[in-house]
Amino acid sequence: MDVLNACLYKLMRMMGKERAQQLAMEETLRQTQARLNTTAGQKNPAPASNPMVLAKPKPFNGTCGTASKVFVGLIGLHAVTYPKCFPTNTSKVAFTVLFMKDYTATW
Repeated sequence: MDVLNACLYKLMRMMGKERAQQLAMEETLRQTQARLNTTAGQKNPAPASNPMVLAKPKPFNGTCGTASKVFVGLIGLHAVTYPKCFPTNTSKVAFTVLFMKDYTATW
């Protein structure tokens, strides 16, 4: 019975923390919405084009180790640098597959 009570106590504490996080998130959302409402009438300047140009990743053949880490890093760097080009996970996967060759292209 003590084990059950300990589990229930732990669960109640966890639920309390989640509720506090939810309330904090709701407050942040309310504040953000208020800021958006105050700036809704103002014109936003056009975003500057991204002057940074990255080299295309080298084709990946499935080798493990440093080569795979570099490949994943370059794909991530492209996704962060050009967010408008990769609005969804599907577009990120499609971009990644373009640079896979040999066996990795058939995964």
